[in-house]
Amino acid sequence: GTGLGTTPENSRSEAGRLRKTRRARRGRGLTCDIRDRIFEPFYTTKEVGKGTGLGLSTCYGIVEQNGGFIRVQSEPGSGSLFEVYLPLIDAHPSQLEVRLAVGDLPRGTETVLVVEDEPLVRDVATMALNQQGYRLLEAGNGVDALRIVDEYDGGEISLVVTDVVMPLMGGKELAKQLALRHPHIKVLFTSGYTDDQFLSGGTTGDPLPFVMKPYRRADLANEVRELLDA
Repeated sequence: GTGLGTTPENSRSEAGRLRKTRRARRGRGLTCDIRDRIFEPFYTTKEVGKGTGLGLSTCYGIVEQNGGFIRVQSEPGSGSLFEVYLPLIDAHPSQLEVRLAVGDLPRGTETVLVVEDEPLVRDVATMALNQQGYRLLEAGNGVDALRIVDEYDGGEISLVVTDVVMPLMGGKELAKQLALRHPHIKVLFTSGYTDDQFLSGGTTGDPLPFVMKPYRRADLANEVRELLDA
């Protein structure tokens, strides 16, 4: 069976060319009732403490704001296939004018590293920022992110956008290591927890820059540009 996360493909594709990314998931597959709810915020079939239910709803929000859609193909016992479609832009990122006009989202040409353990969320975030002109790198956890930063020879990485909770190394420890090894790199956190004491600065210090999950494309674009310009 096929479930459509947003508006059906045939009504969207008329607007222009689309870019597609695919992610297959092995597993039990999805029943119809679960498939119909997977984009709801905080809906999860995982055990308590194993997931927030924000991953797919975050994807939905970014894709919808960007004029795209998500297709889901899944049957019980056959795993799942997620296809994300986003409109293509004609200009190369280096040719985009860095500006913020009325009604436009802010653009940039800096290099940004997105660190997120949920592959589909990572794909959608990188695609959305790429649409705004940024050059993108990606990692699935803090350990891989540090390796990429240490070994990167393509110029300066200006910003790391990282989830807070990830396997191997989370965003908190990643930020500490970056401050020691690459202090020029700014860090923007993403989280579904507004009461996280780390993000709020604890009893001392100022609140840290973060985007609340599930976030919209506009939220991400604005926070990225604001932090880079700070």
